[in-house]
Amino acid sequence: MIEREVKHVLTIDHLRAVDLLSRDFGKPLIEHQVDIYYQHPSRDFGSTDEALRLRNVNGRTELTYKGPKVSAITKSREEITVEVSDLDKADLLLRKLGFVPVAKIEKERYNFVDGKFIISIDSVVGLGDFIEIEGINVSEDELLEYVEKLKKTYGFFGEKVIKSYLELVLLKRSEARSDTN
Repeated sequence: MIEREVKHVLTIDHLRAVDLLSRDFGKPLIEHQVDIYYQHPSRDFGSTDEALRLRNVNGRTELTYKGPKVSAITKSREEITVEVSDLDKADLLLRKLGFVPVAKIEKERYNFVDGKFIISIDSVVGLGDFIEIEGINVSEDELLEYVEKLKKTYGFFGEKVIKSYLELVLLKRSEARSDTN
């Protein structure tokens, strides 16, 4: 399945954005997500633009492979997800196979569903607040058209972000290291 999404920095506090969206879309589904990303033992995922992630969402765990991005306009990529019953055992299995954890990302996510679109307000520890719009079985043009409609309705869309949260965390970590040298 190709996941298509667009992400922007929020220009207002995430709880204010949730309040404004709730007026039009109802009460959101709230998720506490903890993601652990892994590096392949013999392939550089940074170079191949892939990712392997274990995610715990409100006590449920899933393992996801993300393929390289297929668009420079949206964050579109192949995504394969399987549910696993035990986060600790899945983590141990990956480590035994040579996968190395490279980052842990924690966020609160507020999801609103509008037909074929999911609007997510994310408050990401150490990164800030974002809005992501994901299209389910939609073309890139349909997604971009929907995002433009939302941008006109709500004035809290800041800079567009093509990088994943993992890329942003690794970039921030790299910048912090170069500041200390």
